[in-house]
Amino acid sequence: MRNRTAFTLIELLVVIAVIAVLMAILVPALKIAREQARGISCLGNQRSLAQAYIMYADENSGSICGGMVVDFGPTNHLPPWAMPPLDYSGGRIVGMASGPVTLEQRYNGLREGALYPYLKTVEVYHCPGDTRKNLGTSLGNDLAHQIFRSYSLTDYMQAILPTDPKKLFAFKNQAEKMLFVEEIYDGAAGNFNHGAWSYNPHTGSLWDPLGVFHSDACTFSFMDGHAERQKWTDKRTIIYCNSRAEAAAKGFGKDQAFNPPNVDLDWLDSRYPGATHTAAGN
Repeated sequence: MRNRTAFTLIELLVVIAVIAVLMAILVPALKIAREQARGISCLGNQRSLAQAYIMYADENSGSICGGMVVDFGPTNHLPPWAMPPLDYSGGRIVGMASGPVTLEQRYNGLREGALYPYLKTVEVYHCPGDTRKNLGTSLGNDLAHQIFRSYSLTDYMQAILPTDPKKLFAFKNQAEKMLFVEEIYDGAAGNFNHGAWSYNPHTGSLWDPLGVFHSDACTFSFMDGHAERQKWTDKRTIIYCNSRAEAAAKGFGKDQAFNPPNVDLDWLDSRYPGATHTAAGN
């Protein structure tokens, strides 16, 4: 009698069913593990940025660098922490604030910023959960909209106006004062994230959206060099960060108070560096 060497149809179907069940169990777990790894990497980036910011202040008698990413050089003699995309021609910096830019030109702007000597790698400026560098934004997926930088300082730390804070170590309770935030930007005003993260504390409203790159959560770094991941509890926060147009249609648009109040803003209010949007308002 000849030995059987092949599976029967029933046996094959059983094997396929078992594999399907295992995949149904493993795929979500792998997705969670991948997201956790991205979150850990992002927290590492935030800590590195905060520590670079602190080291810059240490080496400059406590003075902070410019918090706005607007110009291709110092503003009021203060170098920006990062610069817009740029190229080089004849040894000169050539600004490229609009239109298509390559990833390398985006890197150039980061390398010319005041914090880069303390970081030595451009990858620190990008959250691994931020897909804009490959997919673009809601306004397009061309080179102008393939944004790389995921992090910004707050407006309060711009440091360029006479009334702005100039010394890092003048702040009290530094472990509770935010430095860098994850911020999403769609490219409406140019090919890079302009300025800083705008927020009006204690008004019950949002201005600039945050980058919710981690399952409805954001990472923040603080003046003492540590970083935290904050999970939002109010669904309206997520709606606002993903689409300000949808938020406005639902009655909580830009600079428009949430009704009822949004508890997520209590967390932001208590950790924003100042009592108002900028120091001029204090």
